[in-house]
Amino acid sequence: MRSIRKIVKNQITYIFLNKYLKIIRNKELGFTLIELLVVVIIIGLLLAVSLPNLISQVGKARETEAKNTLGTVGRAQQFYHLENSTFAANFNQLGLGASLPDQFYSYPNADIATAAIAKQRAVPRSGNNDRVRNYAIGVYFEAGSFNFNLCEGEFIGSTVEAPTLATESCTNNGVKIR
Repeated sequence: MRSIRKIVKNQITYIFLNKYLKIIRNKELGFTLIELLVVVIIIGLLLAVSLPNLISQVGKARETEAKNTLGTVGRAQQFYHLENSTFAANFNQLGLGASLPDQFYSYPNADIATAAIAKQRAVPRSGNNDRVRNYAIGVYFEAGSFNFNLCEGEFIGSTVEAPTLATESCTNNGVKIR
């Protein structure tokens, strides 16, 4: 009688243990809704923190076009002045007409081009959409030497011009980069 009881007790224990293990196994097969929700919230927070930084870096990369192009124009103006004793009024005189990159900026002819100064601007094609600032250069010839100023707009959408004298500040609170 005792052995029968023991066998029945072992079988009942086995059945409950087996059911308990099945329940545990089924729980481990997937994630709960709360666990998934927490993961989605964490990913959303990470994106909210990093996305503005990414967008500003894209704008800075696009601004490189204007800085490089204006630097090229400034050097070309210096070479032109050495040969002609005056600065060029347009890109055709500099030999740069069709070779300027123009994906994000347009480059109008020089604002001023005399024997002493040349002022050139880089105007964003779509400033607010591309998240880029205005740029301007001033190339100066004083006492037999050249000076060069590169000005950056204070913020996106603000205009900037190079100063009339090499020692002055950029207009509209622009930042003098060089």
